[in-house]
Amino acid sequence: MKPYVIAHRGDSAHRPENTLASFASALELGADVVEFDVQLSREGEPVVIHDATVDRTTDGRGRVADLSLPELRRLSAGYAERFGQAWAGERVPTLAEVLGFLKGRARALIEIKHDSVSDDALGGVEARTLAAVRKAGLLGEAAVLSFDPRALARCRELEPGLPCGLLYLRDEPAAAVARALEVGARLLLPEKGGLSLELRDRARAAGLKLAAWVVDEPGELVALAPFELYGVASNRPGVLLEALAD
Repeated sequence: MKPYVIAHRGDSAHRPENTLASFASALELGADVVEFDVQLSREGEPVVIHDATVDRTTDGRGRVADLSLPELRRLSAGYAERFGQAWAGERVPTLAEVLGFLKGRARALIEIKHDSVSDDALGGVEARTLAAVRKAGLLGEAAVLSFDPRALARCRELEPGLPCGLLYLRDEPAAAVARALEVGARLLLPEKGGLSLELRDRARAAGLKLAAWVVDEPGELVALAPFELYGVASNRPGVLLEALAD
C-alpha cells in the first residue's frame, strides 16, 4: 500500500506555510491530507500558525497569545524572508476558515501546539479546536496531532471518536508505543530518523498506524519503504505524489 502524502503546512516549499494559498496549492497538486498548526489568539480564537510568535512568518512581532484576532489579521503572513512580497496579501487564517476551505476536499490533520496547551481542560485550546471541528461538521474528516500527550488525552476525553496522533522526535520504540496507547492515540508520528523495524513491528502489534515527517525527496520514499508507513508529511507534496504515481 502506498503511503498517504500529507501536505505539511500545505504546499509549504512553494507557498507561505499555513496560509490559504499554501493549502490551495496542496489541493491543486492532489493532496488528500493537509496538516496545519493551531495556536490561540489573546481572546482564545484558534488561528493557524506554527510558531508561538509571529516574528518568523509575518511582518509583525510578538507572541500569538498576546495579540488579538484583529491585530493578527492586520499582519501579512506572506513569509517575506522566503517569498519576498509575492504573497504579501496572505493573512493568518482562523481555524474555522481553514476547515471551511478544506471541507469536502481533503482530510485535516490539526496539530495542537504545545505553546497553547494550558491548565484549562474544558476551555483551552483542545476544547476550542474541537468546537470548531464540530461546527464545521468535520468530525469524520479530521484528526488531531500533538507533541503534548496531555493535549491528546484531553481531546480523547472531549471527543472519544476523533482520531489522535502522537508526534515526537525520537524515542525507544517500546516507550513511544506505550505513551501513544496511554493517551488513546491511533497514529504514531516520529521524525523519520526515529523510524526502525522494531518500531514498525511494535506499532503494528499494538494496532497503531505509523507515519513520519518530513519527507521531501522521492528517493527517501524508497529508503522508507521497509517501514510500511501509513503516511509521510512533506513540504513538497506534489513531488512525492508524482513519484508515487510513477
